[in-house]
Amino acid sequence: MGFSGSSWWREKWAWENVKNVINTLPGRLGFSEGNELRFFRLRLSLADGSVYDEILERYLTDREKYGLYFILTQYAKAEKDVGEYNEPLPLTRICPAIHCPLLKRNTKAFEVVFGYEPELLYKAAEPFEYIPVDYGDAAVKIYVLPRVPITIGVWAGEEGIPPSTTILFDKSITNYLDCEAATTLAGASLARLIISLSKRGASLGKVDYKYCYACSEG
Repeated sequence: MGFSGSSWWREKWAWENVKNVINTLPGRLGFSEGNELRFFRLRLSLADGSVYDEILERYLTDREKYGLYFILTQYAKAEKDVGEYNEPLPLTRICPAIHCPLLKRNTKAFEVVFGYEPELLYKAAEPFEYIPVDYGDAAVKIYVLPRVPITIGVWAGEEGIPPSTTILFDKSITNYLDCEAATTLAGASLARLIISLSKRGASLGKVDYKYCYACSEG
């Protein structure tokens, strides 16, 4: 989903064009009934499409919202609520060829922040009601959408060996989202963990990450 170079993305993903689809979500696919969607510490108003980010403590910009609308419209079109299969799959199994600048950039940043102090991942994940996972040197399971858990694990770096990151989705992800949406969510999730740690008092210095819901960095 290209977001650079023209006004096409604004026209296609403007709230007026997607609200009818997104408004089918209350009471479905794990969402509660009501006039807003709550997930991943985000609150989307079904009246006007505004999205409040409880971690950043601000409303998302248009650029941030439109990518999120793309993901939600795809999620809303799932024909069945299959729940979870409890069969984790690496993102590389879901998307064998990953060409997402956002994910690559944020993975590097994530490893800078957590790669030598893995226990900080639990502190960063606290606002997301994480589930600890026995994987790597630290790993957490977080629900980025009501039926879409993501497990993020970090392996600590040591002398001669750099840190590494593993991203797992439940096998059911293919029922709800395609490869691009899953990859984008993975990249955004890494950024939100970095942001959360920063908001909780950690001094991160100049970490090169980007928070958005589109693989394109344009």
